[in-house]
Amino acid sequence: MAKTLAKQMVESGLAACVQISAPGTAIYRWQGEVQESTEYFLSIKTNPARLHEIKHWLQRYHPYDTPEIIMLEGQAAAAYAAWVNESTACISNPKNEANHV
Repeated sequence: MAKTLAKQMVESGLAACVQISAPGTAIYRWQGEVQESTEYFLSIKTNPARLHEIKHWLQRYHPYDTPEIIMLEGQAAAAYAAWVNESTACISNPKNEANHV
């Protein structure tokens, strides 16, 4: 699922790059019970202007009812920032909307 989400964000232009971490074990309380599951951490590189689009997209397509979404803004080297901006410049794929998870 992590790879599918990552590919779709990059293909749609929401993200320039998505790094997927090695699987980790998450232990958490959900609906009054302690749960354990394997999770992946996705580091999503995007234009700051697209942060809210990604948040809404993840809320729609992520398999969890309440996915963990932490948005951090930072500064990147000029060349990297230019590449991110170019890679996320409003690539719109309305035809592919049905292909999302």
